[in-house]
Amino acid sequence: MTTTARIAQLRESIARRALTAAGTPADARILDVQRVGTVFIVATEEPTNRWAPYAVETFRVPAADDTDRDYEPGEAPKIWCALAGWLGAGADEVPGMLAKAAAYARTA
Repeated sequence: MTTTARIAQLRESIARRALTAAGTPADARILDVQRVGTVFIVATEEPTNRWAPYAVETFRVPAADDTDRDYEPGEAPKIWCALAGWLGAGADEVPGMLAKAAAYARTA
């Protein structure tokens, strides 16, 4: 496996964890994954969603200093925090939604 393929596989694995935390169905297909600063952007297709099968979600990347007072420092589980999202009815809307998400990420 090439380095590029391993990186793509890792990004998809990370995206799947973030989507799961946001309640996205496991059968949603990941179309694109990007990172802009501390924001992770994931585009998906969910064919069973009748009204908006395409989505772009933004997540704050869990940081090492995320804390929860119920845990000792450094032992708290890292939680994906959904920031903003866009929905679309057609695949042609995905590039525009990705552009909006990237612009949002630059200001977040």
